[in-house]
Amino acid sequence: MGNRTSTTNCIVRTFPLRGLSVETQAQCFFLREEAGRCWTDMLRAHINSRSGKWLSSFDMNTMFKGQYNLHSQSIQALSEKLEANVNTIRELRKSDPGARYPYREKRFQTVPWKEAAIHWQGDGRLLLSNGRKRIPLVIRAPAEFIGADICRVELTWRADHYEVCLTIDTGKINPPPKENGVIAGIDLGEINIAAITIETGQSLVISGRALRSVKQLRNKRHSALTALIDRCQPGSRRHCKLKQSKSKASARFRRQQHDILHKASRQAVEFCKANVVRSIAVGDVRDIQDGVNLGAKANQKISQWTHGMFVKNLKYKAAEYGISMDQIPEDYSTRTCSYCGCVKSNAPQGRGYTCFGCGAVIHRDVNGASNICSRARYGSYGFVQAHTTKYLRPL
Repeated sequence: MGNRTSTTNCIVRTFPLRGLSVETQAQCFFLREEAGRCWTDMLRAHINSRSGKWLSSFDMNTMFKGQYNLHSQSIQALSEKLEANVNTIRELRKSDPGARYPYREKRFQTVPWKEAAIHWQGDGRLLLSNGRKRIPLVIRAPAEFIGADICRVELTWRADHYEVCLTIDTGKINPPPKENGVIAGIDLGEINIAAITIETGQSLVISGRALRSVKQLRNKRHSALTALIDRCQPGSRRHCKLKQSKSKASARFRRQQHDILHKASRQAVEFCKANVVRSIAVGDVRDIQDGVNLGAKANQKISQWTHGMFVKNLKYKAAEYGISMDQIPEDYSTRTCSYCGCVKSNAPQGRGYTCFGCGAVIHRDVNGASNICSRARYGSYGFVQAHTTKYLRPL
């Protein structure tokens, strides 16, 4: 394995494990169950400690080390994962006091292996150690990954098969953040994935209609299958087959969704690179539904909005070109005219924005992106206007 640096670019790749022998399937089942037992014991200990000094990942690792049929680094990774979840909820509780700390016990859990437990064999197979005097998990990786510098491996279950996630160190060092260049503002949307405006006036709109189509088809399939499942006797053969069909459909639509979001984020980053952008400001919509009831249909759309996944993809892709990214407040960015600063009393209807003050007619999302860019660059709205708009589809 190669040397690690804080600026090294790592990528994540997944591949399914199909055609496994009965023994290997049983081993995968046992390891996921053992990881679930470890997670549950750590969770119980952490819950008991919340009345006094909370356990850290180091405390939990020390407490449970050597008690499971897992590599010591796997147990350490599970304790770090639990601590990371606790820290995330602690931050969320600053704005949402109702957010709950981890409490749900799990029979199965994703099994992680760190670098010390990962070894390549001469025939191109990947050996994942489970500790001394224990049988390692040996899997055959696709040819494209053989010999890769792997930092982490995770074994998970996806619908009807096991899946392996590899974190690969490419050896490429990301460039330092740019000091020269312009600023771009991004307005995230449910209909259009993103609208981008550069402070020099160029803008880009990435359509989200393909993504919406995938979500709508998923909801229809789930609704139809759920109706059939409800008519079956729990535990019957037909009941199990229908549940498996539902899981397969969910996994397929999830893959399609990930593909669209990766392509959309790549389009956004390439547009910023071509326009010499040094920093991206993204409108923060993480708390858009807190305490708000928009009706059954709108609530479903908002709850399935994948803005977090898009921002995550955007951030690491932008870092490859030395482009920094921050999330800033976007309140009233859609209602405010990016030309004259007039503020509407309600949100604009449709895809267009017509200003009652100066009469400007702008694409609604482009107007929001222009205001976000203006706020990032000048501290307030109304200083950046879009002059040219380009439309793209991820597919």
